[in-house]
Amino acid sequence: MKKLFALLSLLPLVFSLGCSNAGSDERATSSSLQDSFDHLGPTMRSATLSTRRTVSYLDEGEEGWQPVVFVGGSGTSGRVFALLEFLRTTRENLQLRVIAVERNGFGVTGFDDALGYEDYAEDVEALLVTLGIEDFSLFAISGGGPYSAVIASRNAERLMSVHMAAALTFYDNPSIPQCILPQEAWRLFTEDPVAWFSFGPESPVHRIPGFQDAAFDDAARTFNMGGQSGDTAALYHELQLYCQNQFLPDLAAVTAPLYLYYGDMDDLAPPDPHAARWQQAYTNAPVKFRLYPGEGHDVQYRHLDQVLVDLAGMGDKLVICDDNGSSALVDESAVAEGAFLGLCAWR
Repeated sequence: MKKLFALLSLLPLVFSLGCSNAGSDERATSSSLQDSFDHLGPTMRSATLSTRRTVSYLDEGEEGWQPVVFVGGSGTSGRVFALLEFLRTTRENLQLRVIAVERNGFGVTGFDDALGYEDYAEDVEALLVTLGIEDFSLFAISGGGPYSAVIASRNAERLMSVHMAAALTFYDNPSIPQCILPQEAWRLFTEDPVAWFSFGPESPVHRIPGFQDAAFDDAARTFNMGGQSGDTAALYHELQLYCQNQFLPDLAAVTAPLYLYYGDMDDLAPPDPHAARWQQAYTNAPVKFRLYPGEGHDVQYRHLDQVLVDLAGMGDKLVICDDNGSSALVDESAVAEGAFLGLCAWR
């Protein structure tokens, strides 16, 4: 009798397992399997160039697609473009091929305190030769601005378009922390990825799954991947370039369209003076200035959808979320005041 009761007590468990297996069988069909791998982010490559320097770079896209030279922000690795791949599908649909060269001392790139903006531009040019690329668009965010300016000044006739999102020009106030803090003071950031690349709770980037953690990963890569162990030399050197080079190169030869993207609440690269400086420097380029009220130093992410569309040569279109809750690309002239700008995913 005891054995009978014991067997009866196991029946609910057996029934439960049977139901579970039945559900699994229903899901385990051929249609539930994928034929290719999901994307885990950009692949970093290495090349020794005609400059006699070895660079780490990425090349995301297909041959024949429109080349875009991307320059990331201050203190970031060459792989920081991963933070923009939350719109990879849109980028690929627009057939944009992105090339980015890692900067001096960050990530796996060795540090040389004798190198500056011109050297970086030389490396970019040499890599484009290696890849067989002639004409290209230029896309820079934040602290990538000054580097992109030198690239533009040296390659004016090759530029298809120039896109500057929350882009710095230079620091002209010698009393700001970036210019007066001693090198060792920056260890607070190079040894703490959270301190260096943290976005405030109000930032729209938190709507992107995994974005903040990916930013922390890039900070850790930037200051450690090449064995730096949080060394401050490369970051301090870059900040000093911003402080000591208080001018922009001659950009009068650039006639390709210039697109500017700024938030009027940006306190790291405020549109006044930075957007105004870009407009003054690109004297012969037609300018499209997209100013976003109430937004800060994250428009390069929040309005990346618009940047990609502009890069693809559709600067007369705006990305909006329409009244039906669908993302749409419409003529700028037809967009009503107060329309929601950007993909509906941002709502």
